[in-house]
Amino acid sequence: MPHDPAWLDLGRGLVARVERALSGLPADVAHIGSTSVPGLAAKPVIDVQVGCAAGDTGRVVERLRELGFEHLGQTGGPGREYLRRRSGVPANVAVVERQGRIWTANIMFRDRLRKDPDAAARYALAKQQAAEATGMLTAYSELKAAIVAELMAEAGQRPRPGT
Repeated sequence: MPHDPAWLDLGRGLVARVERALSGLPADVAHIGSTSVPGLAAKPVIDVQVGCAAGDTGRVVERLRELGFEHLGQTGGPGREYLRRRSGVPANVAVVERQGRIWTANIMFRDRLRKDPDAAARYALAKQQAAEATGMLTAYSELKAAIVAELMAEAGQRPRPGT
């Protein structure tokens, strides 16, 4: 869908709810993904990332389940627990190592797209082409993987699994 400015507020709201739910646990929460980038077309699903210590993952997942998220286990490679909610405003949550490689790559990629209109335009074009080529989420992700790898290499980072 074309960018909806409401996504930024929805992302801030979801981050705040997740932070409240995780009160007392050392965790970082951030709005990531295309809905966090002003002007970028996206699937209308808010993506949030939670960074925590490995020993806290189970408690984080349980508290997210209490918010109505369905836990789907590790997806997109090791080190990433995936949860989703499809009622109300659709949302995904990735639980990863606090300040680890996946956390850092996701934040770097988001920030790159926010700051570099050329990178955002190249990514948007690749996303559009991938979406037109397939209706399957895994195939869509595979089709846009090359531009993700290219943009991350330009920024000195390795691509994250499952992008």
